[in-house]
Amino acid sequence: MDTLERKVLAALFFLFGVEIIAWVPRFPEVKDNLGLSKGQFGTLLSASVIGSVIGLLTVGHMVHRFGSQRILVLSSTTLLVSLIAIVHVSNSWHFLLCNIVYGGSISAFHIAINGQAFHEQEKTKSNLIPRFHGFWAFGALTTAIVSGFLVGKVSLTADIDSVAIICYVLILVLIRKISPDLVAGVKGGEYSPGTLFSSFSVDRIASIGLICVAMAELGTADWSTIFSKEDLHMSPGVAAIPYILFMFAVILGRLGIHRLPSQKDFGGFAQKSVLLGGGFSVGSILIAVRVAETMPTLGFAIYALGTFVAGLASSFLTPAFMIAGIGRSKAPSAVVIGQLGVINTLLIFFCKAIIAWTAQLTSISVALLIPGLLLMCTAFATKILRNIEI
Repeated sequence: MDTLERKVLAALFFLFGVEIIAWVPRFPEVKDNLGLSKGQFGTLLSASVIGSVIGLLTVGHMVHRFGSQRILVLSSTTLLVSLIAIVHVSNSWHFLLCNIVYGGSISAFHIAINGQAFHEQEKTKSNLIPRFHGFWAFGALTTAIVSGFLVGKVSLTADIDSVAIICYVLILVLIRKISPDLVAGVKGGEYSPGTLFSSFSVDRIASIGLICVAMAELGTADWSTIFSKEDLHMSPGVAAIPYILFMFAVILGRLGIHRLPSQKDFGGFAQKSVLLGGGFSVGSILIAVRVAETMPTLGFAIYALGTFVAGLASSFLTPAFMIAGIGRSKAPSAVVIGQLGVINTLLIFFCKAIIAWTAQLTSISVALLIPGLLLMCTAFATKILRNIEI
C-alpha cells in the first residue's frame, strides 16, 4: 500500500468492517430491547435482505452514472442513521424499516468501494483486491472482539453510537482526501436505471463459486461457537476461539496471497486449496465429535485446527471470483459487483435456512458439515480462475 489512494482505500475497507460488525456481538441486547423471541428477531434480521437486493440491483448503475464519491457519501450517511436508529428503537416495525435501510446502505457502500478498488487495480496493474478485502476482515474481527469485550461494561447505545459516529467522520475525511481520484460518473452512459433488468445477467459459474465460499465463512460464523459450547463442552469464552482463528486465517491469506510465487494455473492451485480446506473442515468435525466424548479439550483443538485451515484455504477465493466475474463481463465493474451480489444474497438466504433446519432436525455437527462440503464443491467453479493473477 505505497500510494495515498491505496492507503485510504485500505482504511475505508477497514472502517467499513468495523462499522457494520460492531453491533453483531450485541444482538441479544437488541433482541431484548424489542421484546422478541429468537425466531421473531431472526426473521426481522433477515429482512435486511430486502434492502440488500434493492441496493445491489440499482447502485451499480448509479455508481456508473453519478460516480463513486456521491454514492460513498450518501451510503455512509444512511448507514450511520440506520445503525444508530436500530439500537435505539423499541418498536418491531421501526426496527424492520431501519434494518431494510441498513441492508441497502451496506450494499451501496460495498458496490461503490469495491468498484473504486477495481478501478485502482486496473489503473496500476497490481493485485490489490485480496489485500483490500483482508483489511475489511481485519476491521470486522477487531470490532467483534472489542464489542464483545464491552458487553456488560458499556451500554449498547453508547457503544454503537460512538462507533458509528467516529467511523462516519473518518470515512468522510478519507473520501475527501482522494476525491480527485474517485471514479467519475458517465452522463448519458449505457447503464442507467432504465436498463436495470434488460442488462441483468447471471454468471452461473462465478455465482456458484461465490456462494460456496460465502457459506463456508457464514456457516462458521453462525454455528462454530454454538457447536463448540454445546457439542464440544467448552465455556462461552473459549467457544469463540475457532471463529477467531478462522477470521485470523482469512486475514492472513488475503493480506499475504500476493507474496506466494506466481502460479501458472491459478485455477488448479485454487482447486487443490478448496479440496484441502473443505476436507480438513469436514474431517475435523467428524473426529472432534467422537474425541470430545472422552477428551473434550483435544476434540476442541482438532476442530479449531480444522477451522483455521478452512479459513486459510478459502481466504482469497471471494476476491478471486469477483475478479474473474468482472473479467468475463462487458459491463462496468460496479454493475457486475451488484449483479453477482444479488444472486449471492438470495442464495445465502436459502442456504442459511437449510443449515439452520438441518441443525434443528439432526444436530449442529451435521449442519456444520454443509459449509465444508460446499467449500469442496467450489472446486467445480475454479476453472474460471485459471488465467487470473492474484
